[in-house]
Amino acid sequence: MVAELESALSKTMGEHRVALDWFNENKGEIITWSAIQEFSNNQSRLVNQAKGIYKPKYSDYALSLRTIQNGPYPDKDVVHRPDGSWALHYFQENQNPDQRDREATNRGLMRCMRDQVPVGTLVKRKPKPGVAYEILGLGLVTNWENGFFTIEGFSNVGAVHDAEQPDATRLRATHGTNSETFDAENDQDLREKTLAQVARRRGQAAFRADLLEAYAGKCCVTGCALTDALEAAHIAPYRGDHSHHVQNGLLLRSDIHTLFDLGLLVITEDYRVKLSNVALEEESYVNLESKQLVLPDDLTHYPSLDALGRHRKWAGV
Repeated sequence: MVAELESALSKTMGEHRVALDWFNENKGEIITWSAIQEFSNNQSRLVNQAKGIYKPKYSDYALSLRTIQNGPYPDKDVVHRPDGSWALHYFQENQNPDQRDREATNRGLMRCMRDQVPVGTLVKRKPKPGVAYEILGLGLVTNWENGFFTIEGFSNVGAVHDAEQPDATRLRATHGTNSETFDAENDQDLREKTLAQVARRRGQAAFRADLLEAYAGKCCVTGCALTDALEAAHIAPYRGDHSHHVQNGLLLRSDIHTLFDLGLLVITEDYRVKLSNVALEEESYVNLESKQLVLPDDLTHYPSLDALGRHRKWAGV
């Protein structure tokens, strides 16, 4: 156990520590609900049967949270990293974010975030009969926004991801939580906003022109030659005009650009496509796996292997 996890666990004691140790020891296991109840009855209570968040009466901190598919709250799917860590976007108790602190459970999670006290996390994987949960293990509450708590799970060696530098896993866990509503009467403004977003995605004119020339006007992954569907993708994030270098770019069809930006698609050291497990579940993209990139004729325009390597590390693919 590395110091990071040990330090977090040292902030608890007694019954609370016994329960958290159980979550740590059973990380990755599928445990029946009856076995969870048996441990709770004989040693230390693990969960609240009536609520998703369990805050024991003996503690100011929440101890655990559990999530189910298609439940009453808009929890997001757990997203896993190769190192055993994970990220979860978990909705608070109480549908109104403005009323967060009316619930003792939410206050308990906020204290966990403030003091970096870990919480046990489990997700329902099997319905009745024979209900069973996957034990995700322990995680830290790293953020609260618009009703959602972000939980960062400890890796297999007890390390936790840097909350100050969100990676692709966090992006996927939190993606799609924008609560902005559709205004059918304001379609002109929405159209203009969409066109502006498309223009920005294409990058500055000179950068896009350089990539169109370097890649002969074709998506380097799919071969698509429809210019209006092609976008100038930065490999390393945009940090100013110096980022607009042809070696820091890929000419991609718009949907492939999105996969790349979300870390669902990466490029290997030998310039081949590698898809995440999530992307591989979509039949329309499976044929891209291991596909050779179509590279520029000019070797000096090849995409930077260093930048591609950093993108792979960020994506966790």
